[in-house]
Amino acid sequence: MNEKNMIIEKFEDLYGIKPQVFIRCPGRVNLIGEHIDYHGYGVFPMAISASTVILAAKNEKNVLEFANVDPKYSPWKSELPCEWSGSSSPKWFDYILCGWKGILDYGGFEQFGMSFLVTGEIPPSSGLSSSSSLVCASALSTLSLLVESPFDFISKEDFAHLCATSEPLIGTLSGGMDQAAEVLAVEGSALKIDFNPLKSKNIQLPDQSIFVVAHSNTELNKGATSHYNERVIEGRIVGEILKKHLKIQTNKMLEIIENVLPTEVNKEEAEKLIGADKLELCLNHNTQHLASFKLLSRARHVFSEAKRVEDFEIACESKNIEEMGKLMNESQKSCALDYECSCDELDDLCSKYISNGAIGARLTGAGWGGCAVALFSSTTSSSKLDKLEPLFVSKPAGGIEFEKLT
Repeated sequence: MNEKNMIIEKFEDLYGIKPQVFIRCPGRVNLIGEHIDYHGYGVFPMAISASTVILAAKNEKNVLEFANVDPKYSPWKSELPCEWSGSSSPKWFDYILCGWKGILDYGGFEQFGMSFLVTGEIPPSSGLSSSSSLVCASALSTLSLLVESPFDFISKEDFAHLCATSEPLIGTLSGGMDQAAEVLAVEGSALKIDFNPLKSKNIQLPDQSIFVVAHSNTELNKGATSHYNERVIEGRIVGEILKKHLKIQTNKMLEIIENVLPTEVNKEEAEKLIGADKLELCLNHNTQHLASFKLLSRARHVFSEAKRVEDFEIACESKNIEEMGKLMNESQKSCALDYECSCDELDDLCSKYISNGAIGARLTGAGWGGCAVALFSSTTSSSKLDKLEPLFVSKPAGGIEFEKLT
């Protein structure tokens, strides 16, 4: 019996009904462009074969009920109507509720009984977007039970945006990269994703490139801490300051910020710079406690990383893997020193791969733990890669998909 049939049988044993839809949503690895999507700058991810899978069906019990094949995640159930409107300390099922609520609110649909069974192989809290994959899979599961052809009802671009705007219900100020990569990906290609408006471009990776993903053996749940949101807030403050000094952004932004931005400010100084009302708008529930904000180094990372994404696209299209590796190394340095979103374990992991033949290596995802991605030449022997004990060698996978089962 194949894996799909096994989970279908498990669903039937668990709920006593047949699943109606099968949803698969990939994770993603971000090759370059870290922590800049929520500032509106382009990123360069690709989907991976590791995925979240949801089997779903309507039920006649007037309940929402979610179960996970992994026994460490306890089942969850709620009578309808369910009054859930978000969580500041999310559990696994809260990510499912993000997608569920996003679809109901978008389409003005009434609540109805649903049974979900979840499985997947994306390592959690590893920078491979397991959380966004779960949100997207839940949203498409819900929509697939409501309409015959989900992506006739809503475009994939709008669906990705809907999922990105739903995920902050669990407290993470998502920028949209993860959802766009997981929804819009085309097998065999990486994606250059731009925002405002959301658009994507398929980019063929050089044949001579191999991307290897390795785990640092440390994790951070970005939804359970303020680390991620602190960087978003500091960037918002930078944006408000720059609005006062510039009418347009120029290619000389990196020079300009050195003259415009202070290195660090306390709360009172920030209020004087942008106004107390604007500072209050910048903050969210888990960043109200912040007493100071680093500005210059955060801005330097954002603008230099945005430039690296553009340069990486050019290097990729010209099949210059040496330049691609150089840009990845510069990105890791900027993440570690200017954005301070790396950690000793990630720094050591990147150094280990560079010293063993990688052309470039950098953290992928939010950071503070999780995974790194390293670029090798295709001439590198598989035995040498195996000795480095990678999590997997990644190839560009396709985006989210659904299948009607009944």
